[in-house]
Amino acid sequence: MAKDKYHHLYKRKGIYYFRKRGTRFSLETAVGTEAIKVRDKLLENYRMHGHYVFTDQKEPLRFGEVAKEWAKIHEKKVKYSTWRDYKSAMNTHVLPAFKDIPIKDITYLSVEAFKADLECGAKRANNILVPMRCVFEMAHRNGYVNENVMSMVDNLSIDQPDIYPFTYEEVLGILKGVEPFYKPYTCVRFFTGMRSGEIDALEWTDYKESMGPTPKLHISKAFVYGIQGKTKTKKSKRYIDCIDPVIQALIEQMDLTGKTKHIFLTKGGDRMNPDHFREVVWKPALKNAGLDYRPPIQTRHTFATMMLSAGEDIGWVQNMLGHSSLQMIFTRYYAWIPRKTRKDGSAFLESVAEKIVSDDLQGEENEGKEIPSVDRNDTNTTHIQEQKNRHPDSKPEVPVFVC
Repeated sequence: MAKDKYHHLYKRKGIYYFRKRGTRFSLETAVGTEAIKVRDKLLENYRMHGHYVFTDQKEPLRFGEVAKEWAKIHEKKVKYSTWRDYKSAMNTHVLPAFKDIPIKDITYLSVEAFKADLECGAKRANNILVPMRCVFEMAHRNGYVNENVMSMVDNLSIDQPDIYPFTYEEVLGILKGVEPFYKPYTCVRFFTGMRSGEIDALEWTDYKESMGPTPKLHISKAFVYGIQGKTKTKKSKRYIDCIDPVIQALIEQMDLTGKTKHIFLTKGGDRMNPDHFREVVWKPALKNAGLDYRPPIQTRHTFATMMLSAGEDIGWVQNMLGHSSLQMIFTRYYAWIPRKTRKDGSAFLESVAEKIVSDDLQGEENEGKEIPSVDRNDTNTTHIQEQKNRHPDSKPEVPVFVC
């Protein structure tokens, strides 16, 4: 019995040692009962994890445990829609790959390999990495890891989504083809550029009819995934002008939902949402108008391009859309900005051409008068004079400037 009781243990100079299959080390105790407890724990660790642990050392903290701790803290800090995306990314992609790995053992290369294996677009891949970055940031600040490997992982480059707006004539065709109950809603989308969550959240108290100089809509909330919350960004909280088509649409809508809290509802009386609009309203309207399918986001792009093409102030368009900077307007809609407001040199060349025409007319008035001598080494002047000699009755071409 005694032999079994002290199996794998032996005593040397009053201290118990553990020995098994070439492994030998001191247990640093002279008490037999304590040595037995330590030995049993070593054997259990070996059975569970394939190695001995000589102390009461805890198992290494795994990524899944840290993620769970982060979730409890972070869930209430973000909008419901944002947390919904985080949760989907973690449960679908991140946790299956890293849940059981000690967080300190996750390397830069392992994350890069994970990123490369994601079967989705660049934007989605970057979004999947966001909650993982948050977990590592918390782990680093709390001392769970010595280095935040996610700080070395770059996002994938994202191509700007295609902008395929409708022409004004196509807009009229869509409004003609849409079911009458949803015509005001569709019209307001086209002539305000609001996001789906913003228009779906509108209440009649947000319509400031007497605000002046024109009626306005107060964009202060968003209805996303069935939850009403904050706007997408701080800049998104704004007042927007109601131009004539919008005012007329809201007058018509008053007859439909004027006695309810929210401006826009489904025909069945439920809250409007993107899925209902896309499937029940949008697709049939495009079909009736004889147009190929384009996603509903194109109503927003159509508003921007129509207004910019008409020469509306870029800052006004920025505010209507709720963009954080003018740069976003230039980046996305540059092709629709009138040429005279672009920085491409065309306005300068056109002004020079107008000046040349003015000089020609002045020359006709001064016919017979002494003309100052011309320096023939001036390339531009020579070019203009040659054009006059060849075509005395025509407008001169824009000169070629030689640097």
